[in-house]
Amino acid sequence: MFDTRPSPVRDCARAPFTHPLEMIPLFRRWPRGPRRDVVYTLIWNTLFALFFTCLGLLFDSNAPLWPMLRATFVIAQCIGFMIHGLFMFGDRLFPRVHRATMALRFGYYAIVPIVGVFIGYALAGQILGITHFLGFVFTPRGALQVVFLSLFISGVLLVIFGQRERVVRAEAAAALEQARVAAAERETTVARLKLLEAQVEPHFLYNTLAHVVSLVDADPSMAKRMIERLIDLLRATAAAPSGHGTLAEQVGWLRAYLELIELRMGGRLQWRIDVPPDLLDLRVPPMVLQPVVENAVKHGLEPKVEGGRVDIVARRDADGVHLTVRDSGLGFPAMRPQGAASLGLSNLRARLTAWYGDAARLVIEDNAPAGACVSVVVPAQHAI
Repeated sequence: MFDTRPSPVRDCARAPFTHPLEMIPLFRRWPRGPRRDVVYTLIWNTLFALFFTCLGLLFDSNAPLWPMLRATFVIAQCIGFMIHGLFMFGDRLFPRVHRATMALRFGYYAIVPIVGVFIGYALAGQILGITHFLGFVFTPRGALQVVFLSLFISGVLLVIFGQRERVVRAEAAAALEQARVAAAERETTVARLKLLEAQVEPHFLYNTLAHVVSLVDADPSMAKRMIERLIDLLRATAAAPSGHGTLAEQVGWLRAYLELIELRMGGRLQWRIDVPPDLLDLRVPPMVLQPVVENAVKHGLEPKVEGGRVDIVARRDADGVHLTVRDSGLGFPAMRPQGAASLGLSNLRARLTAWYGDAARLVIEDNAPAGACVSVVVPAQHAI
């Protein structure tokens, strides 16, 4: 007795087994399907044939082995595949039977095998040419024995299947609860990321606008250029995605930002962005380089009288994708930034942890002879 329906595990309303062999953990490894069930039925029937052959030899040790094995094999295959076909046909007629009450399911699981046994015996008798010998099955006494044995086997299998079904449903309920908790944690993480990404340094905007005002009369063309760069920067900020964006999008923002800072600092700032074309389509968390570059400019280069240089370089190696910001500014004392710089890098660490866990890292080093070097290392398999 078995059910040959294809049944996805995620649908916990369905029976957890589609074949008796699935009671053995080894046979749960292969995905369910008609071909697999045919193979399983062949194995199941063969096991029955071996069992009844051994049982026959136990009662009659002088019986010839191969003729007995041949007969039990043919009978077992005829009965087993007949039950298999009847269940397939019955499941198409009554697709909801496996969700019915235990009493209805027991009736279904009992009637189908009983019918299959009688038809299988008749078919085996024709194949083996021993219809007179198998005629005992169709006598009242033989039929009663077949019915009793079928009910017994159906009851045992139903109890086993029912217990396993309860376990599977409990596991499914636990999995649904874990998924709900994970979804809530993801929502919390996204909200937290949005708060982190929304942190804007207002003094940058105020200082830029104040600088524009001071240039309106003295150098209108420079004021116009700064306003244009500020518009480019704000447009890039507004277009930044809340999820993963590409490295090309961040490069566009950084270019607009540095062009604007260059207008403010004049010859005191030199900068370079070196990102190979094959890395521009990499998907990385939004604003992953923004706080590093802002720190390099605000805390490293602007306070320095002669200014300096900032280089943004992206490289891929066996360790992952390295996004490096190197400046020649004042550097970090003992490689431990303080104040606003520390807050920005702490937020960056939190963002990387939220996206990648322990798979990404932030490396802060001195940049000889002066300045700092900050690298964001993202595993290549996550960044693509």
